[in-house]
Amino acid sequence: MRLLALIKKEFLAIRSDKKSMFVIIALPLIQILIFSFAATTEVKHMDLAVFDQDGSYQSREFIQEVKGSKYVRNLINVQNYETAEKMIDTKKIIAFIVIPDNFSTHLGTQDSKIQLILDGRRSNTAQVVEGYISQILMKLQSKEDNPLELHLHYLYNQNLNNFWWIVPNLFGSITMLLAIILCALSITREKELGTYEQILVSPLNSYEILLGKLIPGLIISVLVSSVILCLAIFIYKVPFLGSLTLLYAGVVIFLFTISGVGLFISAVCKTQQQAVLGSFIFLLPSFLLSGFTTPVENIPSWLQPLSDIIPLKYYIIFIKGVFLRGMEFHTALPLLVKMFLLGVVSLTAAFVLFKKKVG
Repeated sequence: MRLLALIKKEFLAIRSDKKSMFVIIALPLIQILIFSFAATTEVKHMDLAVFDQDGSYQSREFIQEVKGSKYVRNLINVQNYETAEKMIDTKKIIAFIVIPDNFSTHLGTQDSKIQLILDGRRSNTAQVVEGYISQILMKLQSKEDNPLELHLHYLYNQNLNNFWWIVPNLFGSITMLLAIILCALSITREKELGTYEQILVSPLNSYEILLGKLIPGLIISVLVSSVILCLAIFIYKVPFLGSLTLLYAGVVIFLFTISGVGLFISAVCKTQQQAVLGSFIFLLPSFLLSGFTTPVENIPSWLQPLSDIIPLKYYIIFIKGVFLRGMEFHTALPLLVKMFLLGVVSLTAAFVLFKKKVG
């Protein structure tokens, strides 16, 4: 009977705790709705470019076959290599197809070749795209009984080294996890230790208290980023082609943004356990909607706007750009600005909430 009474008490405690009820009922429903669409290894809604140097009936037929694929969203005609490579640089396309000027002349011979140039920074997605294009070629071969050969070239990661893809992703995700946990626990730790009131009656104002909580976590996260950077370059041999100054500018801005989110979570929660749970509520959608696991293009169009408020999305693009193709400042600036603005919003929200709670 005593055990039953304790079980009943626990159920009543959970029911009376609105935050627990939200976690138990609403959160799983939200997550299954988002994750069922976002967590997929299938590559859909591909944006490709084609450079048709031949302009023949046969080349146009091939282009129509590619355009008619259910996996292709946009097939953009370009007039030169440089335009297509720039579109890959800015991630407007995942690959582009080059049809040589002698394509129709050599059709039916072993010299009938089509070139496919892919974005090696997204190695897993690029290999799936290669498979789709190969299927289209096989379909044409069976229809026309013509041998067609596909020549592949991967930009920025020619050997499809998996470390070149996964290590820059981890560079962002690991430091994000560290920064948000450090800051999310900062205020709740004071509450549990009983020193929260002492800080409130000190001469420090609310803004100074939040800065005092933000800066240590930010410094520690930057130091850990430096360690990961050394491992990436010297252990995993990931090429670093960009500017070290630009890299650290992006690291600091990204971690500033994530620390702001952590402080907001810390201001909302009463205990460290709640803060950890709140952090993972933010982290799981970040991994799935940022392009960390699957391309953002695969996410349904109604869900894609949600990825625009995920700082990790911009950070992954930035990190891979700096590492693998030497991204310049003017190209990185829009990404840095978006991350910084998200940081301002999160830190402002944390400040307003914290000031409201302290009166």
